[in-house]
Amino acid sequence: MNHFELESSYLPLDVRTWPGFGAVFSVALAFIVVRYFLMVAPFYLWFWSSKGKTSQSLHDRATAKGQIAYEIRWSVVSSFIFALAAYVLAYAWQSGHTLIYLRFDEYPIWYMPLSFLLASIIHEIYFYATHVWMHRPALFRRFHAVHHRSLKVTPWASFSFHPGEAVVQAAFLPILVMILPLHPVIILTYLVFMTLTAISNHLGFELIASERVKNWFISGEHHSRHHRNVRGNYGLYYCFMDKLFGTEIKE
Repeated sequence: MNHFELESSYLPLDVRTWPGFGAVFSVALAFIVVRYFLMVAPFYLWFWSSKGKTSQSLHDRATAKGQIAYEIRWSVVSSFIFALAAYVLAYAWQSGHTLIYLRFDEYPIWYMPLSFLLASIIHEIYFYATHVWMHRPALFRRFHAVHHRSLKVTPWASFSFHPGEAVVQAAFLPILVMILPLHPVIILTYLVFMTLTAISNHLGFELIASERVKNWFISGEHHSRHHRNVRGNYGLYYCFMDKLFGTEIKE
C-alpha cells in the first residue's frame, strides 16, 4: 500500500521542465486515446452487432454516412485537450496548488467513497451549468453543434467535442483538485467512471431496467432524448438539476 502513498508513484519526474511536460503530455495522451478505443470498441461491437438485438435499442440503429469516422476524429482531437488538462493538474499538484493527499490515514477511510460522491455531485452542477451555457444559440452553433451532429448517438460520440467545448469539459478536474481533497486512487477511479458513464449515455441502448432508478440517474434513454430535443435533459450523472430547473424531458 505504501506504493500508492508516494508522489513518485504517480509523477516520477519533475513535470515543471520541458522534458517533464513532454513525458506527462505523451503518456496522458496515449492513456486517453488507448482508453477511448479499448473501452468504446467492446460496447460498440456487442450492442451494434446482431448479438445486441436482444437489448433495448433507442433508435433504428441507422447512422448518417461517415458519422462514426466523424465522432472518432473529434474524440481524438478532444484527447489532446484532455492530455493538456492532465499536465495542468500534474503541474499544479507538484507545485503545491492542489488539495491532493497521499497518506490513506490523512482522512478517515470513509472519506474516500464520500469524496468520490462529492466529486460527482460537484461535477453534475458544473456540467449542467456549462452545458446549458453551451446551448445558447451563438455558442451552440460555434462549438456544441459538433457534438449534436450525432442525432442518433453511438458510443464513439462519447468525447466528440469541438476543441472549445473540450477545454470547458477538461477544466473540471484541475479545478476540482483545488477545492476538494482527493487521493490519486480516487482521481484515477473517477476517470474510469467518467468514461463508462459517457459511453453508457451515448450507447444508443438502455442499460437501466428500473424506471425508479431512471427517475434519478441519467440513462441512455434520457440522454438520447437530449440529442433529439436540445431544449432539455442537460444532466450528466443525476437528474436532480434537470428536475430543479424544470428542464427534464420525459418524452
